[in-house]
Amino acid sequence: MELLRTRAQLADWRRGLPTRPLHFVPTMGAVHQGHQQLIRRAAEPRSSGDPTVIVSVFVNPLQFGRGEDFDRYPRDLDRDGDLAAEAGAHALFAPSLGEMFPQGEAEITRILPPASLGDRLCGLSRPGHFEGVATIVCRLLALVRPQRLVMGEKDWQQLVILRRVVADLGLNVTLEGCATVRGPDSLACSSRNRYLSQSEAAAAAALPQALAQASLDSRSDPGAAGLIFAVRARLEAAGLRPDYVELVRAHNLTPLQRVEGLALLAVAAYCGPSRLIDHVFLMTRAPIVAIDGPAGAGKSTATRALAHRLGLLYLDTGAMYRALTWWVREQGVDPADAAAIAPLLQDLDLRLLGGVDGEQQVLINGHDVSTAIRSPEVTALVSTVAAHGCVREASTSQQRAMGAQAVLLA
Repeated sequence: MELLRTRAQLADWRRGLPTRPLHFVPTMGAVHQGHQQLIRRAAEPRSSGDPTVIVSVFVNPLQFGRGEDFDRYPRDLDRDGDLAAEAGAHALFAPSLGEMFPQGEAEITRILPPASLGDRLCGLSRPGHFEGVATIVCRLLALVRPQRLVMGEKDWQQLVILRRVVADLGLNVTLEGCATVRGPDSLACSSRNRYLSQSEAAAAAALPQALAQASLDSRSDPGAAGLIFAVRARLEAAGLRPDYVELVRAHNLTPLQRVEGLALLAVAAYCGPSRLIDHVFLMTRAPIVAIDGPAGAGKSTATRALAHRLGLLYLDTGAMYRALTWWVREQGVDPADAAAIAPLLQDLDLRLLGGVDGEQQVLINGHDVSTAIRSPEVTALVSTVAAHGCVREASTSQQRAMGAQAVLLA
């Protein structure tokens, strides 16, 4: 792995790159397991080829407020380089303050994110923080010129803001977010976890525990006030000092009065001198995971196997239409007569159940038709029955009902 300390060295290295994708992971150093996971993700082969991965280490003074921990932020470049190389980085860009701000910090052009995103949550207690983040990330992107920027979801507000900055400025880069990496106690990996004493680290585990309980509580009471009160109470009982606990829309951070669509319960809390942040996604309905691909690629086989492995429900729409066809045929109705079929679909009870060894059980109105729907007689009539609007509406209605009760793979 190459160590690059100046803009000139970076430019020379950049010119000598082979014609393959360049992926970039920006950090402030103090590299940990979360950073390593980002690097491994950035290094994964893509359809466009095996990427080259560059990691930056720069403790950005623009994102630290007065009285914050800029001076004592952990710095160990040798260790950072070893961990980055271990995870698959090809180069480490570690510029000095002078390299990043040749005319000084006060003379750098600033990027000001929308107030609707930056002046809430962490932005309330850390004014100017996201301006500093956006400014330095744009500066790094201009120097590195990657095709892909890989960042973690732990700093969700930061990720939302940078997505907006990339879109608004028309930057030619894809921003990829990666799931939060957690330790054995479920505490989100963070460079600032190094500040925690042994007793503080034990107390800090109350943060992910409170969020996990909130996720369960939201199923019976999705109101923001109750969720926020309960999380605050659990944190304070563990000796943590909440900075904020807020329920917002995940995509734009606007406040919510109750869980709607994809919501984010975001928390910042102090444990000793350390400020910890974390979040949990909340939904009023279970998610649907869709697997797409070209015809003949084995989507159904892969989806069925994955659903079985994860204990999820495979939404086999083909089996559903076959079951409806079997029901029409069983009632002795002409498969081409939509008017005669429609009454048969009233009070329909169509179920898909996970079976042994990944085989799915299909039931319609109390009849197990798992085998019968594969018969030549049913196969010959499926396209005719499925063409009717009433049949498609019935199938869609059943799919919605299933989606409201379980996580689906489709």
